This record gives sequence, structure tokens and C-alpha cells, in this order.
Amino acid sequence: MELMLALFFSFAMTLATIGLVRPVAIRFNLVDKPNERKKHEGNIPLIGGIAVFSSVLITASLFFPFSKELASYLFASGLMVILGVMDDKHDLSVRFRVFFQVVVASLMIFSVDSYIQDLGNILFFGNINLAWFGVIFTYVAVIGMINAFNMVDGIDGLLGSMAIITLTAISILLFNSGQTSLISILLVVSLVPYLIFNLGVFGTQFKKIFMGDAGSMFIGFTVVWLLVTNTQGEISAFRPVTALWIVAVPLMDMAAIIIRRVRKGKSPFSPDRDHLHHIFLRAGFTSRHALFVISLIGVVFAAVGILGELLAVSESIMFFTFLGIFFLYNYAILHAWRLLKWYRKRKV
Repeated sequence: MELMLALFFSFAMTLATIGLVRPVAIRFNLVDKPNERKKHEGNIPLIGGIAVFSSVLITASLFFPFSKELASYLFASGLMVILGVMDDKHDLSVRFRVFFQVVVASLMIFSVDSYIQDLGNILFFGNINLAWFGVIFTYVAVIGMINAFNMVDGIDGLLGSMAIITLTAISILLFNSGQTSLISILLVVSLVPYLIFNLGVFGTQFKKIFMGDAGSMFIGFTVVWLLVTNTQGEISAFRPVTALWIVAVPLMDMAAIIIRRVRKGKSPFSPDRDHLHHIFLRAGFTSRHALFVISLIGVVFAAVGILGELLAVSESIMFFTFLGIFFLYNYAILHAWRLLKWYRKRKV
């Protein structure tokens, strides 16, 4: 009953925060303006991340038992949201964002002594232990996951849907192991009101909001925090290779785009319109149809990861299958123009 009350409170808190913060964001110009890459109409308040984090912060503080790990997570997440708000408002440089993300990642690594040490038996010859290099690897994983969820935020509902799919998968895996992640469940519920306003359902189409960098960074950091803390140590809830599958869509999209940008001689962080959702839109899909198909792909990948964990499929098989799918995905992205031409001919 206490958990149900906490979830109801969290849902209500997100709604209330959206209502309170929206006019403030408009007043202080914390909005997303249309440009050559962004085709939405009017200036949209960038408050989704603020609302969701505020809901998680207040609900967790009131309903969850105090622990060093919870306090560290909430403090580090708060710093990430502050960075995101600054970026939304002032368009910070890549160097400053990455530096700040490294600082916040340090809080996770050293405050709760949690970092990626064991990659599991992914290469058929035994567990890969990273030892001291695990700290550096964790920094890369944190920065990568934050930016993967940031990059996927390109059409209405996609970031929220990817987050809900990933967090739900984590909750299922934890339940299967006899553990519970109150944060993952709480965040899923907190994201629902955001999606209502972001997608304009139930008459909210004239009060549209976006997640903003504050939200994408907060979600990415939360996901990597949960993955690291639950795949490492003696009481790990699931295997590291399973984590790849439950974040497959954001991870593959980011990796493929970075490869494509580097091949073109561009910065890996330079903006473009070559993401998976952009390709669907150029193929003639509506935004809602693209959202449905990409979300369905995300659900399938997460289901494969969960089933692989439940059935104890070899970590090496799971890893090389993932790599194979990624290579196919990357090939499709690199040759998207040919696929689009073929698809359009079929439609005609």
C-alpha cells in the first residue's frame, strides 16, 4: 500500500510540477525554438526533465528509507539536471558538458564504490575482469549512455518510450532476481504525465512540453547507474551482456551515427538528421507511426535480453548476436538512401 501511495503521489507530483513550472519556463525563455532541424510549431517549454526529476526527488525523499546510495544518486542526478537546464538555456560547449558529466560520474564511482569491473564471459574463454581499467571504462559508459538517450530525443514520445521500456526491463530483471528497484518503478510512473503532455493526449495538445537536455541527461544517467549497480558485484541481479539488449535502440543508434559522422570527417557530437527516427520520417512514416515501430523494436530487443537472462543463454552467444545485429543495423544506416529509394518505389 505504501508503494502504491508513493507511485500515485509521484504521478500527481509530475502533473503539478508541469503546471507550476511551465509558465516560469516561458517567462525565462527556457523553450525550444523551431529551426532548420526542428520542425515543431511555436516555442515549446523544456521542462519535462525538471518535472520528472522533481517528482522522483520529492517522492523518494518522503517515501523511501534513507541510504547513502539513494542520497548519492539523488545528488548526482540533481547536478545532471542542473547541467541540462544550463545547456537548454545557453547551449553549452561539448567540452564543458563532457567535463561536467565526468564529475557527476565520479560521484557514482567513488561515493558508492560502484563501477564496471566484470564484463562476463562474452568471448567464450571466461570472465573478462577489467581491474583498474574498469574505472575508465565506466566513465566512457556513463558519458555514452547519457548521450545515447540525448540523441534519441528526436520525435515526440520517443525518449519517454525508450526510457519506460528500459526501466521496465530493469524492474522485471530485478524482480526475477528477488530484488526491487524502487527508483526504476518510480521513474516509469513519473514519465507517464510527461508523455501525456508531450504527445498531446487528453486535450493537452496546446500545452505541449519537451524533455530538454535536463531530462535526457537525467534519464541516461539513471539508466547507467541502475545498470552498473545491478550487473556488478557478488549480488548482481543480471549479467552485463543483458544490459546491452535492454538499451539496444539508443545504443545502436548512437554508435552508428558516430561511425557515420567520423567517416564524413565530422565531430561525433555534431547535430544532423540521420538518426533512425529521421530515416523513418523520410521514408514517409508519420511521427506517431515511427514512434510505434521504433518502440516495438525496443520492446523486442528488451524481450530478447530478458529471455536470454531467464533461460541462461550463453553470454558469448548473446554478445555476438548483439554485435551481428548491430553490424546489420549500421550497414542499413550507412546505406539508408538506397533502402529509402527501394521503399518509395514499392509504395508507388
